[in-house]
Amino acid sequence: MFLFLFSIVFIFSSFQQIVSAEASITSKSELEEMSQKYDIEFVSLEGSELEKLKQAGELKTFKSFDEYAEYIKDMTNEVQKNPSSPETFSVQTNDAAQGISTMAQNSHIINWYAPMSGGLSGVLTWKNVSIVYNYTTSGGFSTFTGISSIKSYLTGVQAAVSWEQLSAVKSYSKQYKPQDTANFTIKGYYLVGAEIYGVPIGAKINDTWNTS
Repeated sequence: MFLFLFSIVFIFSSFQQIVSAEASITSKSELEEMSQKYDIEFVSLEGSELEKLKQAGELKTFKSFDEYAEYIKDMTNEVQKNPSSPETFSVQTNDAAQGISTMAQNSHIINWYAPMSGGLSGVLTWKNVSIVYNYTTSGGFSTFTGISSIKSYLTGVQAAVSWEQLSAVKSYSKQYKPQDTANFTIKGYYLVGAEIYGVPIGAKINDTWNTS
C-alpha cells in the first residue's frame, strides 16, 4: 500500500514538474523577443499535434536559448527563399487543340522544388498546390469558369515540421485569352517542433506561397 501511494505521489510530482517547466519555457522573455523579431508564435506541443510532428522525424533538441534562437533565425530566412512557383498554370486541353466546344471539370497539382535547411529538412522538399477547376473550351481556346478547391501541402522529407494552410485567394490573368491563367496566393504557417531543456515546443513560422 505504501509503495502504491509513493508511486502515485511520484508520478503526480513529475507531472507537475513537466507542466511547470512547459509553462516556464513558453513564457520566457527570450521567446517573447524572438516572437516579436521574427513574427513567430510559440506554442506548447502535446497530444496528437506532438505525435504528428514526431512521425515526420525526431524533434531537434537544444540546451540553450542562444542555440535555439540561431536555429529560428536560420529557419525564418530559409522559408522565404522559395515563395513562388516558376510554373504558369494556363488551362490546356486536347479539346482546345481540336477546336471542340466543351464545358468540363479537371484537377491539377502545381509543385516546385523548395529546398530548406534545419528542421525543414535538407534538400528534399517540394511545395504543392492542388486545385479542382471548371473550364470551358470554345474556338480552340480554354478559359477558367471557376475553381472549387485549393489545397497546399509539403512533400519530400521534412524533419518534425508540418504546414497548415490558413487562406487561399485566386485570381485570373491573360496569357492568350482573358481568364486562361489562374493565380493563387496562399497564406499559412509551418509548425516546427523542437525541445528546449527536454520540453516540446512549437514555432509557427508564417509564409505566403504564390503561384501563377
